Amino acid sequence: MLLVRCAAKVNLCLSIVRRREDGYHDLRSLMVAVSLWDELHIVPSDRFGLEDEAGQPLPQSNTVWRAAHLLAQEVGISPNFTVRLLKRIPSEAGLGGGSSDAAGMLKALQKLWGLRWSWRRLVPLAARIGADVPFFLVPTGAAIAEGIGERLTPLWLPTLWMVLVMPEATMPTKDAFDLWDAHPTQVDADPMALAEALSRGDWAQIRHHTQNAFEPLIAIRIPSVTDLKARLMAAGAMAAVMSGSGTSVVGLFADAMAARRALKMVRPFAAWGVVAHSVRRSIVLRWGRKG
Repeated sequence: MLLVRCAAKVNLCLSIVRRREDGYHDLRSLMVAVSLWDELHIVPSDRFGLEDEAGQPLPQSNTVWRAAHLLAQEVGISPNFTVRLLKRIPSEAGLGGGSSDAAGMLKALQKLWGLRWSWRRLVPLAARIGADVPFFLVPTGAAIAEGIGERLTPLWLPTLWMVLVMPEATMPTKDAFDLWDAHPTQVDADPMALAEALSRGDWAQIRHHTQNAFEPLIAIRIPSVTDLKARLMAAGAMAAVMSGSGTSVVGLFADAMAARRALKMVRPFAAWGVVAHSVRRSIVLRWGRKG
């Protein structure tokens, strides 16, 4: 059995440049993979099957199904595997769980089929599944993403400790973009300046650039986003920002102990919360025994 661990991501800054004529949006973001993982368990079969942790079939609209069949069409090989998807990354949280799962499937089939492709060769295929999928192919675990997410500049960043919390309410990605289209909001967020500030530990500059164009719009609909952000800062976060299209909020901390202490203070006010740290590999493959 091939075991595939698929990391979550956070957007430490996110600005929306414009809505394109094709309906997509050009973005600029600093994205970082973090230690919160979905898993794929893949075994050979006589046909493709995708199921959840309880063994129930998942629909063809699932990103894992789409990734498997897209790559299969590209190389002309049948994806004869049964895939069990174990979800740990919350949905509609701005943490990229579905996108990571798709990237994990692409990387798994690349290994199983012996495809000697660079990660950049997989990017155009990944972008057809979803805007965040290409990021999870980056070998450094951190990148500046531009365009619709397909233009990636890999970066090496120091280990970052954080608390991720989420309110009860969620926000579908499409609804978040509809909100922005109705009220285009610009923020002063420079991904490269933020990356440089993180590398040198300049917390004043980090706080300046941890901004998300969706956050003020979603916070009007879901005030608990603002409340959780304020609680993280009060609990010692050096900076805090909503991730992606929400509704999870990321607090950055000086070290693991400060993050764990803060989670104890904030967790009672959140529907979900964890301590996490940045990771250098978004997708981790290893062989294991079934069961």
